[in-house]
Amino acid sequence: MEDRLIEALENSSYIQETDISKPRLLVYLMGPYKSHPPYNSPHPDHGAATSRVTLDTALENLQTSDENFDVDEALWLLIEIKRKLRKERGINAFLATDPEISLHEMDAATQSIEYTKASVATIFIAPAMGDNLGVGIEIGSVCEHIPSQELLEEVLFLGERNVESSMIDAVSDRWHVTVDDFEEFDELYQAVKAHIRSVA
Repeated sequence: MEDRLIEALENSSYIQETDISKPRLLVYLMGPYKSHPPYNSPHPDHGAATSRVTLDTALENLQTSDENFDVDEALWLLIEIKRKLRKERGINAFLATDPEISLHEMDAATQSIEYTKASVATIFIAPAMGDNLGVGIEIGSVCEHIPSQELLEEVLFLGERNVESSMIDAVSDRWHVTVDDFEEFDELYQAVKAHIRSVA
């Protein structure tokens, strides 16, 4: 799966930054793709992790010349982390949709498990505005199929400070996954980089 992922990401229509220096340093980013309505963007001056100038600016940064992203803030946060890791660090960071492996070939739960096994690090990101129910289900599915030592060393869960979830509690208590929180985008990005440094 590792070699297949590397090849798929090189040819992915969702990734612009294909010329990276560490193609074998696979980092799987997980989190909600949709915000939980209703959600109002915080003012940029507040420094919240999910703030940005405007959605149009985010879209302009994310789009290639012939692609049209339908991105709300939850997905934007994941894509922005992915792009920064790829562009600034040369890390082969990706989301579940990036390899473009058909769900007819491999269902979503199996994809997440296999991507985690193939990756050097897997990072769950749960912003306060995200619709985190599906993320909780995916976390449980992944954790049940990964050896405990790998979960302890390679998997990280990052939740925004005002996120409350019994599934988040279970991640730490049942599976001993490292759990941390963040308040601002820079704090989140620094935590992601620190975890990758610790396992790479």
